[in-house]
Amino acid sequence: MFWKVFSLIISTGIIATLSLSFYYRSIVRDSYSGVIAQQLQGYVELIAAEIGTPPEQKEIDSLAAEYPLDLNLEYNGRTWSSDTTLPTLQELEASSSPEGLDAPPYFFFREVNDRYYGALDRDGSRLVVRFRGTRSHDAFPKATIILACALLLLLVTAWSVMKRLLRPVGELMDGVKAVGSADFKHRVPVRSTDELGTLASAFNAMSEQIGDIIVSKRRLLFDVSHELRSPLTRIGIAVAMLPESKIRDKLERNANELNTMITELLENERLAVLGASLVVEEFDLVELAVRVIESFTAKEDRIELETLTEALLITADYQRLTVALRNVVSNALKYSDKEDQPVTLRVFPDDDGIRILVKDHGIGIPDEAIEKIFEPFYRTDESRTRTTGGYGLGLALTKAIIEAHGGTINAESRVGDGTTITIWLPSEPMEDLNRSILNTSQTAVR
Repeated sequence: MFWKVFSLIISTGIIATLSLSFYYRSIVRDSYSGVIAQQLQGYVELIAAEIGTPPEQKEIDSLAAEYPLDLNLEYNGRTWSSDTTLPTLQELEASSSPEGLDAPPYFFFREVNDRYYGALDRDGSRLVVRFRGTRSHDAFPKATIILACALLLLLVTAWSVMKRLLRPVGELMDGVKAVGSADFKHRVPVRSTDELGTLASAFNAMSEQIGDIIVSKRRLLFDVSHELRSPLTRIGIAVAMLPESKIRDKLERNANELNTMITELLENERLAVLGASLVVEEFDLVELAVRVIESFTAKEDRIELETLTEALLITADYQRLTVALRNVVSNALKYSDKEDQPVTLRVFPDDDGIRILVKDHGIGIPDEAIEKIFEPFYRTDESRTRTTGGYGLGLALTKAIIEAHGGTINAESRVGDGTTITIWLPSEPMEDLNRSILNTSQTAVR
């Protein structure tokens, strides 16, 4: 946009200059041509009167020395001249002249070789006057340098002014990107009271309103989920009091699924909305990984642990990292068949932190879904819910926990070839572990 506006201003300046030049040449110059001709004629006649009749070479030399003039006078077959390079009257008559500056039959104005001449042919006397001055081609280099410097100064000034005027547009674009990344606390500087300043103020108000709406929505979801726990507990107690039957088993499964979903939802919203404090402590991440594997009692043989060291200390929230790692491993097991290769869990130091890789050889994830798997309630295939379980909250909660620790999580996958989840965590806790995930994760927008 900057270049478009800058080019528009330069183009407008060029067109305006050409228009003014055309106006001057076609109207202003012609309107003054008669006046100029009269003035030049009167000037040459005064010179002729000053020379007198009969002319004297001394008088001609005196006038040429006193004024910026070169003179050539023909009278009665004789010639008096202050400069032998002056052309004759016949040569001047053969030359072209600016339109409207001649007053035939006795006065002519000519431009020859960048010099201006006035010629008077009257009463048998032919006077040629050359007006001295800097020739146009002699002044060209200096004039060109001055013009180039002026144009350069003009362009630099225009550039600076345009950058200053359009700076709010760039700041608005940065604001749009920040809001698109769920940073609703970002504010665009309001530098003026013009249209761009009004737009910046409106953008800031919109960003604040959207942030408030998102927080209210998530807080409502948190409150509703919390309120559901009491009736769900009563349902569980009532089901437990029923006699053994297929109906009771089915009710227990449904109640357990609902309880799991609400638990994950509450934890996710607690981190995102309330900015729940992490309880950090130093512990061995390798030992945590071993315990996570052991928690999958029936599937323990389908998980392989790879580590470069026997112990790997980290300062973090033990309980929440356990939940996060267990969610990732659980997903890998869900979407892998028993006949597939084992799920690989790798833990090793990397880049001033610790990296965790969970790789399965299952069904994989389509490219268009790979960026959405960390969104709450998102499932790559709705038809899998019945067979695999889950409500699309596990990875969303995992992402919230990892980012609360100042870490990152991403996924790589190919359909039919499995999925790899990569987690990076800092070895030492960040200065502010109690911040809300709403400001750091797009999860909060969903």
